[in-house]
Amino acid sequence: MSIVESIRKEFFPAIYDKEVDTAGALRLCLTKRKGLGKYALALIEFDSSLEIEGQISSARKAVAKVTKALWCLNEVGVYITFVAKEAPKNLSASELSIDKTGFHAVIVQGIHVIGPDGYHLYNHSKWLNHTFGGANEISNKLQAIAT
Repeated sequence: MSIVESIRKEFFPAIYDKEVDTAGALRLCLTKRKGLGKYALALIEFDSSLEIEGQISSARKAVAKVTKALWCLNEVGVYITFVAKEAPKNLSASELSIDKTGFHAVIVQGIHVIGPDGYHLYNHSKWLNHTFGGANEISNKLQAIAT
């Protein structure tokens, strides 16, 4: 089973209740609504020849396009999951830039990079020791899929 299918099986519809048609580099985009909030889990291929900041920016734009996210009107909190064919060299969790404010149409709450042999690098939003949006559950499920 491919990683895309494994993630779909694990997260849809148990955690995310809608699958959005993807375009471009997005391989999978699952969404859910919780109260006034809208959340997404996006899956994209990791390109080791590109800087991670640019890949995060491209992923944010792709999620905004498929979810029709708009700042102040229809914001989306997203967990971006990059799938790497091999473990990235010289990449640290501190380089996985998450949003510190909500001043975006697509608010990056967490970034995960998963790869072969259980490789899993991530960074997600937290305040003191409290995480948001089910970050720990998502992280644990992605770690299990990577192994």
